[in-house]
Amino acid sequence: MNEPTQWTPPTPLRPNVTNLLPFPVNALPPILREMASAIATTTSTDVAMAGTSILSAVSYCFSGLYRMSAKRDHTEPLVLDTLTIAEPSFKKSPVISMVKRPFIQFAHDWNENNKQVIFQSQAEQKLLLDKLDALEKKKDITADEIAKLQTEISNMPIVNFRRIVVDDITPESLVNQLDQNGMLLMISDEAGMLGNFSGRYSNNIPNLDMLLKSWNGETYISDRATRDSIVLKKPYMSICLACQPYVFDGMINNPVFRGSGLIARFMYCFPVSNIGTRKYDTQAVPEQVADSYKNLVYKLLGAKFTYHDEKELYLHFDSKAYGEFVDYYNNFIEPHLVTDMAFCKDWGGKYHGELLRLCGIIHCIKCALNGIEPVENRVTLDTLCNAIEIGEYFREQAIYAYSLCDTDFATVKAERVLNKIRSKHITKIRQNDLHHLCRCTLFKNAQDFNETIDMLEEYGYLRRFTSKGTNNKTVTDIEVNPHVFS
Repeated sequence: MNEPTQWTPPTPLRPNVTNLLPFPVNALPPILREMASAIATTTSTDVAMAGTSILSAVSYCFSGLYRMSAKRDHTEPLVLDTLTIAEPSFKKSPVISMVKRPFIQFAHDWNENNKQVIFQSQAEQKLLLDKLDALEKKKDITADEIAKLQTEISNMPIVNFRRIVVDDITPESLVNQLDQNGMLLMISDEAGMLGNFSGRYSNNIPNLDMLLKSWNGETYISDRATRDSIVLKKPYMSICLACQPYVFDGMINNPVFRGSGLIARFMYCFPVSNIGTRKYDTQAVPEQVADSYKNLVYKLLGAKFTYHDEKELYLHFDSKAYGEFVDYYNNFIEPHLVTDMAFCKDWGGKYHGELLRLCGIIHCIKCALNGIEPVENRVTLDTLCNAIEIGEYFREQAIYAYSLCDTDFATVKAERVLNKIRSKHITKIRQNDLHHLCRCTLFKNAQDFNETIDMLEEYGYLRRFTSKGTNNKTVTDIEVNPHVFS
């Protein structure tokens, strides 16, 4: 007779994200802090998801305008790329939707308010092009006259309909959009469209150039025989994406994504799950909070689109903050590259740069709230502390993200069996019956399935015991650890 089992919590198959630092929402500037908390409340989600997405989206407001400088030969643009990884039903869509709404509204309003100016600009350009075409057909025209008109056309400022947000887009279309707009915000609750850049529609030939160069505003030149050359002097794009774990698994294990350095450019967020304890009758985002967030975004974008100088302005630490940043790099960041960041050195090597970006973003938002031009004030120690607090959250998340790269196929199969047990709320079952429920391409045969059950038993998720069945045959039954469902 089998003795009653004294169950203890099983050993996690993967590192447990709930043991990591919580997102430091109080380190966000006012308005962003309130909006992130309000979104988390109404959606019953981890505030990390909203906080991460807001930081990334708002960074677009400063791209191409400012760079954060630590020392003379090291500056960083205020571009923040983030990737939130969460299972289905984590409410990624409503969170992302509320974050990006004012950016879409601003573009619509700007285009409506400037419609006549845009059409007039396009008409003036067309008139000059028609004039050039007619001029070139004249027999007695001189090269000097043609060159003069061509110069006038090239120097003519063109006003186009403004595009801020892009979602599902191909590499070729992204180049065109950046050519027309200079800077973009890629924000979506589905990161699967990154497959467009890994070669989905180009015979598996990856095209990551634009994603890589837009992180730092590096000049992009495209010369194709089938089209005119395109030169993007300073293309910037903030990327704010969310995806399901299987998409991230494909990215982190993709040698092209990993080898190119694209994976190392993202700040990661694995929000803690509230599924099973969420409530429907939560407080909606207060109108005052939503309006304050919208007004701040409008104010920042209004300043961005009225600044016409192509030269970026530099932000600097005050002496105390600079000393602390140097000390933090020398005594913390660099030593940790050979300890807990040893297997994510590519990400860790960019960590101090990400901190500078966070400092610049937080500083600019604080200045906007106080009606001060960012370059008139130095970045203070308080802002650096805010950035480090947020940065430490992302550092732990990155270490966790890279640890998932080492997840073997045995773990994936074990998770598949656990998901079936949870979905059917199975507490006791015959092993053959469980195998029948879990039949899929993951398991080659009964022996392969048995090895997965061995693993789950070793980790404490279940217990097996044998008994005599019909015809005196030995059968194996499974009892599931109740902690599986908690």
